[in-house]
Amino acid sequence: MRIRIIKLRKTVMRITAGLVLAMIPLLIQGCTKTGNAEEPLPSQLPAAQKPVVQTVTPTPSEDAAAIGITAENYPRIDGSTSTLPLVQRIYKRMFLHVDGGGDGWPGLPQQASKTMRSYEMLIAGDVDLILVPDPSQEIRQMAESSGTELEYIPIGAEALVFVTHKDNIVNNITASQVQRIYSDMSVTDWSELGGQKGRIVPICRNADSGSQAQLENLVLMGRTINPAIEDNYMERDMNGILEMVEDYRYFAREGEESAYSLGYSLYYYIQISESVNGRRDIKALSYNGIAPTPETIVSKEYPLAINYYAVVRKDLPADHPARKIADWLVTTSGQWEVAISGLGALKTLYESP
Repeated sequence: MRIRIIKLRKTVMRITAGLVLAMIPLLIQGCTKTGNAEEPLPSQLPAAQKPVVQTVTPTPSEDAAAIGITAENYPRIDGSTSTLPLVQRIYKRMFLHVDGGGDGWPGLPQQASKTMRSYEMLIAGDVDLILVPDPSQEIRQMAESSGTELEYIPIGAEALVFVTHKDNIVNNITASQVQRIYSDMSVTDWSELGGQKGRIVPICRNADSGSQAQLENLVLMGRTINPAIEDNYMERDMNGILEMVEDYRYFAREGEESAYSLGYSLYYYIQISESVNGRRDIKALSYNGIAPTPETIVSKEYPLAINYYAVVRKDLPADHPARKIADWLVTTSGQWEVAISGLGALKTLYESP
């Protein structure tokens, strides 16, 4: 219940902030109109007097020219929340910086459609290339039902990790324990995992999230999340689940000093989030006795190691620009962009190309 209150407070604050921001243009417009009642609105000006909006065509870089990428044939690229920095870095490598205001890259992607939606758009033919982790069973079935074959090109290393508050003395969790916590809820106390006696508060993600897909693929093995968890402890945002794991420690029920929440996310997304927001009071647990590290993830020693993929439709022509970008991403230059964007590179990189 307290987690619901926390989320409700955050939602109210976001809505209030949104309303204030939405009113600003109206207030400015009102001030402009009352300032000079005789001045015509822009829409009332003759065509010759209307301001001309100039579009800037980005200039391809040497990297782009080397693989045949131009402003006209640049592919439609989308992906998960965690790959947006990489999508942006690709664009910046393919085009030269433009002086004269703005961020210097007109047309730079500003948001991601997220994992599930990106797969849906690729299957529908609305995008050419997506950068995402492994698909859920639902996505695989959707592609099969539509008669669409997808091609997966590994471009980065990633892993599903389970997280709890750093003060929790538990450092390891097993596949069986996760299944019993999240599916049938037969494990409810941290003492059953070797910790102090205290309630386990399992936080889950929404069904169409990338990390949820990995939980289903790698751990639950056909089991489903218990409805009681989905109804009371579901978080729709990647950053939000980390906040819930961190904050619940301070909003536990009275007398629950040893109650900690349990959540899951993607290893490199946590690194990206903490590089932006600062270190959190959370820690990643070992899984079946193996700690998640860059080394154990890229070597696949960590049991929940996965990949990020550049995914295209299999019927995409061999010379399509989307394939050229995907192929470039596995080169040393491309792998540097993968690493700099905060994801795990597939190869050891000693010096910048």
